[in-house]
Amino acid sequence: MATELSRLADLSTAVPLPTSEVVALETVIGAPLPDEFRSFLLHFGRGVSPGHLVDLHWIVEETQWEREYFQEEPEVSAYPWEPFPVTRDDVRQLRRLAADGADPTLWMDKPSPGTMFLSSHGCSWISMLAMNGEYAGTVWLTEMGWAKDMYWWPSAPWRDVEPSGRLHGGWSEPVPFLDWYMRWTRRKVSRRRRSQRPDLL
Repeated sequence: MATELSRLADLSTAVPLPTSEVVALETVIGAPLPDEFRSFLLHFGRGVSPGHLVDLHWIVEETQWEREYFQEEPEVSAYPWEPFPVTRDDVRQLRRLAADGADPTLWMDKPSPGTMFLSSHGCSWISMLAMNGEYAGTVWLTEMGWAKDMYWWPSAPWRDVEPSGRLHGGWSEPVPFLDWYMRWTRRKVSRRRRSQRPDLL
């Protein structure tokens, strides 16, 4: 990963987090971080520019706010240390939906157990990191609009909005964090290079 990042971005912008800060983040989250994400923080910190930067302050704030919001409704709360419910059968269903031309989404309670906040995409679109289970370390997207029925699908921020209106819609494969970060960074770097290309006309 470091080799490709050195071609795409400026590694000197990476500020590795000390182990004490990673442990402090795990304490706030309330569960051990998935191995890939933990290793990323220890080696690259928030990330490298012009790639995506992980907003750790936002993660902490959202985690604390969500927990406080549901203190009075424990029956609907869900926490990172609980089992992440997505199974291989669920993913096979996503693939079938995509193959049939349907929107590959899963219905899950909100907030979903076994996840932590990872990244905001504006408005109420949020990428969540699966903490455990068969798909520990993969990234999922939902719309945190406090609707009664919440739909989830694999996060793919290198894609555009689909005709369905769902952000990154149509993507059916769970993506591990490092792959997710690299794909998004490639997209950001590619767009930046195109924008800096001189007008030859």
